[in-house]
Amino acid sequence: MPRKKVTGDVEASSAQLDNESTVNPDIEQGDELLEEAPKTDVTANPEAEQTNEPKPKKTRVTVPKREITIILDGGRSRIKVLLIVDGQVTSNLVIDSVVCQTDAPPFGELGAFTMSRGKDENKKDIIEHWVVGSSAKLQGKPFTSMSDGENHKVDYFPILALGAIASLPNLYELSTGSNEKTRSLTIKLITLSLANPLDLKAGLGACKWMKVDGIKYSLSFSKTALNYPEGYGAALFGQDKGSTVYTLDVGFGTACVSQYNNQGKLPKRVSHKPNGGGGISTLIREFAESVANGDSSRLIKPSQLREILESSTFQDGTVNAIAPDGREIGSALEVAIKNWIRDTPLTFALESLSTVGRKHPIVLCGGGFEVPAVQHLVKEALMQSSIPQNNLIFPPSPGLIALSEMTKIYTQTNA
Repeated sequence: MPRKKVTGDVEASSAQLDNESTVNPDIEQGDELLEEAPKTDVTANPEAEQTNEPKPKKTRVTVPKREITIILDGGRSRIKVLLIVDGQVTSNLVIDSVVCQTDAPPFGELGAFTMSRGKDENKKDIIEHWVVGSSAKLQGKPFTSMSDGENHKVDYFPILALGAIASLPNLYELSTGSNEKTRSLTIKLITLSLANPLDLKAGLGACKWMKVDGIKYSLSFSKTALNYPEGYGAALFGQDKGSTVYTLDVGFGTACVSQYNNQGKLPKRVSHKPNGGGGISTLIREFAESVANGDSSRLIKPSQLREILESSTFQDGTVNAIAPDGREIGSALEVAIKNWIRDTPLTFALESLSTVGRKHPIVLCGGGFEVPAVQHLVKEALMQSSIPQNNLIFPPSPGLIALSEMTKIYTQTNA
């Protein structure tokens, strides 16, 4: 039967259209009949309105990222950290530069964390568990001190940095995210180091996440973060002392001499001599030998000698130091310091300053100058080279000044 088209008056009733549809059962869906089909009366059928309405979309909660600034001085002996949030210093930490890899993530230990920095052949994360700081010595497993190897500070830098982050007391509050167990950390990490900054960033960039106390933090490190010379804060401290300033930074392993130019907005390093072996570790060996010359039957552990050294005093021209058994060994310490000044790589550092110090100021900093006897005897040795006393500048807290003065750059109050 030939197909019949609907050509009637557009005002035809719905009943007529229904009859046409019945008479012509072969009408296809593409014909005009379907285009003129009556619309559903939503008034008569209120449920139809609900069916045709689109379902409401779920509101996506966008949590803004929050960038925190961490300034890290990773020394052979200790890691020093400043945390800056919203332009203000909120935390400062001093952590022993010791690491230990464990079989499982320990809870309740400062500096403990789980991390991954690679994937296996099945593209699954390779999991590592670490403890950084003094707690690393309590795990019943071999631990590594940064002073044990020449390149340990660089090789273990990612572990040291994550250990410092894991040690922050308010880590959860610094993170962002809508999930309590999965958070995000956005960090501008500023470093003070002699190492190649590209090597440091490459090692750290492989670490995509860390887990602390059961909470997983995805890690995002700012690409705008800078690497400053080790001891740069001491140059900032001496910025108003003259157009040219020298720094003598006596740390655990080295006695670094640096020259800075202060003619611009910020100091610029001109020269640098590390003098490896001129640091406190060499002084401790000299101290051990000096003590052993007195009574070889009363040996003192190197770790104890360091504690004795750091707790020693200098009063009325006399060095005072007490052994674990109560003996007075100040005279042995004085001999050790004088030998250290006269016959170790520290000698080269002092010789390089003996003439330039007559004209330019020298900022003496580093953990070595936290020891009063060291401060006095090194000052005495430099003055014997005709360096004016006014040119020898000892800042408050010389062991922390290289880090603390960085606030002049990275806080709002000093910006």
